Amino acid sequence: MRKSIKSFLLCLLAAASLSVGTDAYADDDTEELSAALADEADKDGEQEKAKRSEAVEKAELSAEEAEKFLKKIGSADGYDIYYKDKDIADSMWETVGGKPASKKDYTAEQQLVADETEKLKKLGELVAIDTKTGQAAASFKSGSKCDEGKLWVSDAGRYFVITDEAAEKVVRVRQVISTPDSKYAFMSADGRELELLKKDMKDTDEVLRYDGSEDGKCVYRSESGSFAWVTADKAHFLGAYRYGAENDSLRMIVDDRSAVFGIEDKKTGYIWWSSPIEASQDKTATGLIADELRSSNVLRYGVPLNRSGNNVLRSGVDTDCTFTVTDIKNGIRVVYDYTKAGFRYPVEYTLEGDHLRASVKVSEIKESKASNVATEMTVLGSFGAASDKEDGYFVIPDGCGALVRFNNNRSFQNNIYQQRIYGSDITAVPQMRGAVSEQIYLPVYGIVNGDNALLAVAAKGDSNAYITANVSKQSNSSYNICNFTFILRGTDNFLMSGSNERYTVFEKGEIKSDDIEVLYYPISKKGADYTDIAARYRQYLLEEQGVEIRSKAGDSAMYLDLYGGTMKKKPILGIPVSLKTSVTDYSQAADIISTLREDGVDDMVISYNNWTNDGIKNKVDTGAKPSGKLGGRSDFSKLTKLIDDSGYELYPVSDNRDFFSGNGYWSFTSTAVRVSGAYSQVVSYDKAYGIPDGYRKNMSLLSPSYFGKVSGEIADSYSKAGLSGVSLASLTSSLYGDYGKKNISRAKSEELLRKSYEKINSKLSGGILADSANAYALPYVSHITGVPMSSGRFDLFDEDIPFYQLVMHGVIPYSTTAVNGDADSERLLLMAAATGSCLSYDMIHSETSELKDTEYDVLYYANYKYWTDTAAKEYALLKPVLSAVSDSFISDYETDGSKITATYENGVVVKVDLEKKTIDCGGEHIRLSEEGGIRY
Repeated sequence: MRKSIKSFLLCLLAAASLSVGTDAYADDDTEELSAALADEADKDGEQEKAKRSEAVEKAELSAEEAEKFLKKIGSADGYDIYYKDKDIADSMWETVGGKPASKKDYTAEQQLVADETEKLKKLGELVAIDTKTGQAAASFKSGSKCDEGKLWVSDAGRYFVITDEAAEKVVRVRQVISTPDSKYAFMSADGRELELLKKDMKDTDEVLRYDGSEDGKCVYRSESGSFAWVTADKAHFLGAYRYGAENDSLRMIVDDRSAVFGIEDKKTGYIWWSSPIEASQDKTATGLIADELRSSNVLRYGVPLNRSGNNVLRSGVDTDCTFTVTDIKNGIRVVYDYTKAGFRYPVEYTLEGDHLRASVKVSEIKESKASNVATEMTVLGSFGAASDKEDGYFVIPDGCGALVRFNNNRSFQNNIYQQRIYGSDITAVPQMRGAVSEQIYLPVYGIVNGDNALLAVAAKGDSNAYITANVSKQSNSSYNICNFTFILRGTDNFLMSGSNERYTVFEKGEIKSDDIEVLYYPISKKGADYTDIAARYRQYLLEEQGVEIRSKAGDSAMYLDLYGGTMKKKPILGIPVSLKTSVTDYSQAADIISTLREDGVDDMVISYNNWTNDGIKNKVDTGAKPSGKLGGRSDFSKLTKLIDDSGYELYPVSDNRDFFSGNGYWSFTSTAVRVSGAYSQVVSYDKAYGIPDGYRKNMSLLSPSYFGKVSGEIADSYSKAGLSGVSLASLTSSLYGDYGKKNISRAKSEELLRKSYEKINSKLSGGILADSANAYALPYVSHITGVPMSSGRFDLFDEDIPFYQLVMHGVIPYSTTAVNGDADSERLLLMAAATGSCLSYDMIHSETSELKDTEYDVLYYANYKYWTDTAAKEYALLKPVLSAVSDSFISDYETDGSKITATYENGVVVKVDLEKKTIDCGGEHIRLSEEGGIRY
């Protein structure tokens, strides 16, 4: 042995250097693995490679060196395995007379020995030599005892070797399929056997054998019934799965090693994946983004001491998270443990009839590191993500609704859509007025992918959720993604005195947000589209949320908004004094209503703003006492009699969200408090510059803790006054918390609002008229006004759709925004016909010049003289259309350029041509003339 070592070293003095080992993979397949699968592989051969790179083994040794220095213990799958004796260095030095005390004394032979021993020192106990290249493929530092003897995993994780316990015999060698895909999945050289290691990488977990091809994938199955998918070229591992919970509609497919799972629609066979199974092969995504795509859970946290709130933890990143998957009734429970950051919590994924439920109890979120606080959680952030090769769109309930088509090339980062459900929390008053946009009223989104559709509903936690949508490339990946993120703790920003630096503060104490629950409804229908998504959500509202059908056959009411009084500064002895000023008094309101009745409007729903002194002065208004400035009790009684005799409905407005001190509610005690600890005030912004208007006094924001008291007073006073209904103005569409000593989260505020609505409905037979309505208000409202006909028209949106109307038509009567306040009233009229929307008008009696420098200066268009005749004609125009479908759901809605076709469940079809300005319904043809008149 020593002579051969010495002889070999002398030869090396005159010859070759060593090269870096390469990764070899057996290329001979059986007949079953070639043919069609090879064709699939060839198609992808020249495509751009993914950004994630394979792990690289760094072992350096030639076959000749291994033969001379190491002990060969066996061969398998094209690799010779050598064992390195722990005393090899001593043996090598002995062949050259021993190791000198100093390097300067080395002879040429001794220097060569020093170099060789240093090289061998870097190798582990085992070395695998590729018999094809004659170079080292991998080194194995140490082995661990396993059922078959000893299991050795290579330094970079690309190979494992099983030997007997004494490491004197090789049992088998396996090579990893792809380290970015999975570090646990290894394959035999002939491609016939796939072996999975346990999470600790110390023993074999499962062996699966090739079982043919399916949909362009190699399928491997185990004796236990689990299966794995590998790409046709065997270069990528797509996951190892087992069948989990199952019911008549759905079946769960679970990968325990990644916490990725699929929901198979048993009717169609389509699988909705929690994460894209090919995410690791994304050619656009970085490694971190690919890991986020594969994460079933993402947590964000803040560090209060550092004023930092944008730290991200991903369950698909090994260094961030460990997790365990266990079976529970109807599904699985995954416990996510972000040990380093100090967070641990379970999430349950269960099948419930025709849908998947993902749920988190916030009380089970454990925060063990005092320096860190959880702020946001994204549950199943990549559920249903669509690749850049797929065709479809997202349904976003922004305003009326909008579509975001996959791969629409609107990939600039500032085009990402992210909006909070139910609007922003207005306790945090912005320094500048934000851009005018629509609101998300419904806590849902939809996905249409080819012939498959899915509805996602935030059933719990909706009060603290926002929707994010982005398209391929914009998401820093090849995937189109839409999801819910849930805010666990509120944050606020403030500027330190004398500094321009903005600081972040966090909601104090335990997490106060509601539990999280997201429901995913696959829709089993060929050619399903957004109308099917709307129909499924309507069904959910009627069956699960207690929404009652209030629409009646033959109804086609006009919605009329009247405005009573306002405060206006007038000079008295040269001094400007704010005085109550009538805009439309009771007798004038009666005149407007009478005129419309005489012109043929036989069905009206009327709301009356600022009809009391408290309302005019913007104080909390609960007394139902008619204002003397508007005519007092006598004139108000005549007005209500006129309305009752005409068969109309009256909803006086009690607008109490924003208030000035007085009437028992005071700024220092009744105002909501921001997360930063400051009182929350409602700012009036300068119309030109968007900055706070210094000439108008800020109002206070009523604390949600007073909702119950205010609603109780309204219910009592309105019922005593003989009034049957009330409009709560913004309190059916505005949601906010109180983060001071009262400690009221948005979730708690929503609960308080629900109880308030119940109090009112228990006393007032006509119930509540909502000036636009968030989803939580729908079980309690009788009418909805101001339903938008457009979305917020974000850059990411491709087109508007009437999603809100598709959900609500035939359920609760609703109206458009004010026709006379719209920049294109003709188009609004046509869209009302297309969507079954009743018409709405704002009207005042005073000349609009009287509104200058008042809160009503935005009603410059609303003088009744110019609108009663037109409103009556437009009402007559749409009455036959609206009354024919008033109690019917919209079953189909199609657009073709300027043409819209709406089909109702009762068989009525309404066709609208926006360009030609025509409406066709039931054999009746209506055309709006170019002069603005109406022709039949």
